[in-house]
Amino acid sequence: MSKLMDCQGVINLATKLIDKNPGNLHSPDNYLLHLEDTYKICKEIVETAISSYPELSNYLKEEEVALAGGLHDIGRPLQENQLFHELRGAQYIEQYGLKIGVAESEVDIYRIAQMFRPHYVVAEQFADPDNSDQLNGITTLPDSALLIPRTWQEAIVIYSELSNVNGNRMSVEERIDDVKDRYTNDPKFNSNPAFINAMKTGLDRVFEVCDRVQKLIDGDFEPEEIMRYGFL
Repeated sequence: MSKLMDCQGVINLATKLIDKNPGNLHSPDNYLLHLEDTYKICKEIVETAISSYPELSNYLKEEEVALAGGLHDIGRPLQENQLFHELRGAQYIEQYGLKIGVAESEVDIYRIAQMFRPHYVVAEQFADPDNSDQLNGITTLPDSALLIPRTWQEAIVIYSELSNVNGNRMSVEERIDDVKDRYTNDPKFNSNPAFINAMKTGLDRVFEVCDRVQKLIDGDFEPEEIMRYGFL
């Protein structure tokens, strides 16, 4: 495995993008906390999974999944409109990852970008024709199949990013309730009906992914069952 960017490297990169694009984020400090916590939670989950299922060390690498978690929202500072930040972030890492030291191999760069590309409800947002005019700046539109999390790395990133906010750990259910409240009642967020619509159609799918990760954390899978979902 090639040398990978560490957590501090992620924070430094995110800070640089914030400074380069001032005003695009509502709360930069909380954003940085979220990246750091997601990085750490991803790493903890992989450690726990390997402790319960040692054979997973052949497929899951702590530093890789943690890095994907840390980078999952790296597209947010790139544009004031946060719609499709997942796609912008993955594109940014695929284009510049080697140059900025995310990893030393282009194969690893693309794998890590895919680990976070399909997080939360981007699949539902992409499928909504009303959002098509918001794809400006995304030069290579992904195959829609890449927006459905199918592997363990993708699922762990989703679970981890939905397990923290503003430096606090919480359950996935609590986090989603928090997001619902903000996008319904906070004037800074509730002007985004596209996201609210995507949540309505995509939440059951997200909960299924997170339930799968919780089952892995709890050690409730038979080893052979884990292999159904595959790895990047």
